[in-house]
Amino acid sequence: MHRYQPRIHLVKFRENSGPITDLEQEQYRTFVFPETVFTAVTAYQNQLITKLKIDSNPFAKGFRDSSRLTDFDR
Repeated sequence: MHRYQPRIHLVKFRENSGPITDLEQEQYRTFVFPETVFTAVTAYQNQLITKLKIDSNPFAKGFRDSSRLTDFDR
């Protein structure tokens, strides 16, 4: 589980300038809203949810039980 804090960065627009490559060189303000802190769940206690997520994720082949694979998947 990881805790996240979203932030909003407002950068002042400059006429005839290229893309922003270094925020520290720009005139900007950062806003943080404490009520937006959230925790992302990466480990589930319910085994059925874990199985559903693994079966639905095309990149989770290493976590799948080989006895459940079809001949095509093997």
